[in-house]
Amino acid sequence: MRYKNIVWDWNGTLLDDIRISVETLNRMLAGKNLKKITEERYRDLFGFPVKGFYESLGYDFDRDDWDAVSQKFVDVYGSLSHGVELTAGIVPVLSAIRGQGIRQYILSALQENLLEEMLERFQIRNYFDGICGSDNIYAGGKTAMGEKMVSSYSIVPRETLMIGDTLHDAEVANALGFDVRLYVGGHNSERRLREVAPVLLCMEEIIKEIE
Repeated sequence: MRYKNIVWDWNGTLLDDIRISVETLNRMLAGKNLKKITEERYRDLFGFPVKGFYESLGYDFDRDDWDAVSQKFVDVYGSLSHGVELTAGIVPVLSAIRGQGIRQYILSALQENLLEEMLERFQIRNYFDGICGSDNIYAGGKTAMGEKMVSSYSIVPRETLMIGDTLHDAEVANALGFDVRLYVGGHNSERRLREVAPVLLCMEEIIKEIE
């Protein structure tokens, strides 16, 4: 199909941040004397809303303060984020898509002001016609945000492809009426992703989806 819009996820899709996400969690878990998590287990467990994911790691929100836990993740992740990079090969892909006149957007659970900062840092803001990030630090989900994006930018769902890296991205795409492809290098395992949507083994594969 000839798509007119592509909606990208950020963390784990455009941004290769799984390593520092796992390191952030392990520092937090160590501070509570909870068992550390491997990257493999992380990708098998991670999901939205992330509060439930934390509970699967041993947090008890009858005792643990969710606001404090959320802020701790933001603080530790921020201290490690200098080492994060874009997903391999993504800039030529963004350029090729732009060259075909396809509009590109970002829909992210990351706070929008932080997302804007990172786009400027990596010098890729110019590839996107619009972004929609969160107004809080709780990463509760993206469906309502996606509805707002569709309305704000007059996006026609049947002309739109969403690219993400989690089961939640597939849920969001289905709720909004988008087609979806899931990248296997992000925050959920390939096994889990293949159960819900077609997958991308590398970002270059997206080019054939838009031809």
